[in-house]
Amino acid sequence: MSSTDFLDYSNVTETTPRPPNLPTKYLWACGGTLILLIGTVGHILAIAVTLISRNMRAQSSSVYIIAMSVTGIITLYSGLIRYMIFIGFSNWDNDIRESSDTFCKIHMVTTYVAIQYFAWLQATVAVDRLISVKWPYVYMKNGKWKVALIAIVVELFIVTCINIPLAMHTHQNERGYCVAEVKFYENIWGYIDLASYSLVPMFVMVLCNSFILYLLSKSKFRTGNNNSALARSLTIMLMSLNVLFVITTLPVSVVFFLDWGEFLSKRYLAIEVYWSAFSLMQYAGCAGTFFVYCVTGSKFREELRELYKRCCPCKAKKKSIANQTNTKNTSPALQSCSADYKALKKISQSNQKPV
Repeated sequence: MSSTDFLDYSNVTETTPRPPNLPTKYLWACGGTLILLIGTVGHILAIAVTLISRNMRAQSSSVYIIAMSVTGIITLYSGLIRYMIFIGFSNWDNDIRESSDTFCKIHMVTTYVAIQYFAWLQATVAVDRLISVKWPYVYMKNGKWKVALIAIVVELFIVTCINIPLAMHTHQNERGYCVAEVKFYENIWGYIDLASYSLVPMFVMVLCNSFILYLLSKSKFRTGNNNSALARSLTIMLMSLNVLFVITTLPVSVVFFLDWGEFLSKRYLAIEVYWSAFSLMQYAGCAGTFFVYCVTGSKFREELRELYKRCCPCKAKKKSIANQTNTKNTSPALQSCSADYKALKKISQSNQKPV
């Protein structure tokens, strides 16, 4: 189950103010802010790199990368920022869902759709990579961005339909809290969300990646052309993304199997810290996709360097001059400095020669 919601604490604090839980407060205020900044910048850069690169645009994976980045931003700004305001920067007083009954339903459904859709996209990426490795010629013929675009639109429609019943069973109670009906949420929706967000996507990712590893161990991408190198780089990069998803979402999924009643009665504040840490880990996985691209994707790093050169041409030229790799398009003043540097270097080398 995703961390978009948790137990209704209104029954615990009906008449008395809620005691502050400082570790939880600092986790959401400091950790949440850092994750939000990293995720926002990272997703925007991922979109920019994908759109600028001609080679990556030709791959169907580019559609999935852009879709995941947009969905990741929506997830952070619908789910994470709510808890930052609600827990980190106030004492459980300012919940944006409580502004109206309509916004309560819209925000609840949007948050669940975004976080489930992010998981579905990663599962689709795993299937896409398996097809590209197992049937490369069929993939080159039919694996166009239009097919990927149709796939993500259909998935978005399905995920939205799955979450419509949640909107029908969500309302503001007499005290103004945005809650779902207890019987529906615990007996029906909890299992639907767990399957849609965690179990089914995780199963698809593990199955597809296992086949991909088996196929790669046999073939090892023996062809040495540029398209094969790009496909290999994308495969490794997106497989690493799947691993990150499993690692960061598994703890928050497992924690919902615990006996909440016993924890609330004995370790009320402790379970909040556990839940907050695991939830932040989940959002960190959503925000950290850009770093996975950079670490595991050699082609992505190359395109990122090209984007840097386009955005900061002056810095790129200075760095090129300092490394003595390209001085053709530099100004006369900089060429003169470069010539002086070469002359001084020759004098230094001549003085170091043995007599």
